[in-house]
Amino acid sequence: MPNWLYFTLWLLLALLLAAFASAAIAKHLKHKAVRREQALLMLDALERYSEWVAAQRYAPIFEGESNEAADALDEASTLRMGWFPELALDMAHLLAIHARLLTFLSIQHGLRQRDPDAWIETDHDGRFLALWRQLHMVMQRLQKKLLYLGTVSPEALAMPVLPQSPAAGSSKTTQFTEAEA
Repeated sequence: MPNWLYFTLWLLLALLLAAFASAAIAKHLKHKAVRREQALLMLDALERYSEWVAAQRYAPIFEGESNEAADALDEASTLRMGWFPELALDMAHLLAIHARLLTFLSIQHGLRQRDPDAWIETDHDGRFLALWRQLHMVMQRLQKKLLYLGTVSPEALAMPVLPQSPAAGSSKTTQFTEAEA
């Protein structure tokens, strides 16, 4: 075998390996970019859901789960199943808290309609805030994991916001910190 043929075969083999490596890297980078995009969509869905929950605190009438809340949770669950199976346990916790929140709001609405004086004595706001804090802790875990799994920058994370209680005397919004939750 002539030397030029020998070196040509090695050169072709090296070029072929470089092409396969390049294709693998491009595929990985594309998957990473799509996963990041899906993480941002999931964060947006979770934020929309948390805004609905915050709006329920002072809603005079609870009309059940709204379409926007259901759609946001469905979207987050679908994204979790398709792109983030690692978040299954945290999403299960979120859905369990959601079920407890719907039950609580339904019971409070019924009590408020039947006996407003008894409703006032139930410490509804304190119980709502306890459920909110549980929800907030799960949301923070989901956000931190999405930050890592989806390579999302911390600036993209918006924390759930809940209006202050009337006792605080302000109409501004408050963000819970990890220490308060």
